[in-house]
Amino acid sequence: MHSAQVSALTSRIRRAGCAEAARATVAAGLTWQTCVLLLHVSDPYVGAVAALLVVETTVAATVGAAARYAAGCLLGVLVAVPGALYAGPGTAGLALVAFVSVLLARHGFLGHHGLHVPMTALITFALVRGRHHDELITHLAEIVLGIGFGLACGALLFPVVRVRSAERALEDLRLLVARHLDGLADAVVRHERPRSVLGPAWENDLDTALTRARTAVDEAHESMRWNPRPTARRRRRHLDHRVLRTLSGVAGQVTATGRLLDTESAPADDSGFSRPYAHLLRTTALCAYSCRGGRPHPALPAARHALTRLGAPGCDPPPGAAADRRLLRPLESALSCLSEPAPAPATRSHRILDPLRPTPRR
Repeated sequence: MHSAQVSALTSRIRRAGCAEAARATVAAGLTWQTCVLLLHVSDPYVGAVAALLVVETTVAATVGAAARYAAGCLLGVLVAVPGALYAGPGTAGLALVAFVSVLLARHGFLGHHGLHVPMTALITFALVRGRHHDELITHLAEIVLGIGFGLACGALLFPVVRVRSAERALEDLRLLVARHLDGLADAVVRHERPRSVLGPAWENDLDTALTRARTAVDEAHESMRWNPRPTARRRRRHLDHRVLRTLSGVAGQVTATGRLLDTESAPADDSGFSRPYAHLLRTTALCAYSCRGGRPHPALPAARHALTRLGAPGCDPPPGAAADRRLLRPLESALSCLSEPAPAPATRSHRILDPLRPTPRR
């Protein structure tokens, strides 16, 4: 009970962004103290602001933000220095620098950090025109220290690893796919439409779960990229994109099967198709729920064999089942998705330190 409360509190703090705010605060504080001690600046607001703006949620996002921040400041300096040194009057040079810097910022390749191009350009232009070179060097040094501390704190102070949320989203998707397949089997046995068994919004629920799983898996992989934490270095087969692609394919075939059962007439009331088809749907649900990146479920080959016997395309269908062949095609596609090769587990290569040598004969 206590561990569940702690995990719930941790997830709530993570959703609120408190960890990111704490890392940014530490980076800003370290930048402030370093600038005061090394650069002898009383109020190093520029470096603290740079540290605050660089820290992002993941390590990869922090590195990208730092690169864009540094590129924006560098472009601003490169635009302002020639304008301040070689332009004519101060007003004309200022207008030229402002025009070029804003034009570069509006291209969008730096994102919202493009704002630093005109800001740095105007500050650099004013300091160079006023011949305050020491202040310019101090200003740029504050920015460098802020970016450096922001990178360090974003990468080393417990960066986020969004693995559990992706695992929960995939588990919800597996469970929902299995429930929908089981509900379709009940609809076939009862000779009812799927909407009366699964509800009118079952397709929307499946699409929502699929979208949530895709977003969570992408965020998990993004959080593990360039992350130095040991938990991010472990390979997780159940979070592989092939697992998500398999579940997406099965979900699409579930939707197609439900639409066929909803629009077409129900299967004939005979034991030659309805009950074996419902049993195949339940077996497919079991295989879909066990899709976790390892080997397929042991019942999958038997399900494919039963599907072939029931009248899969390419075989001679049993008499009276020609009208129901359309229902077998989505099921065959779902079983084909589940039969795709899973990602292989990581294997360690054992290196022989000392090769075997023949013992000398006595």
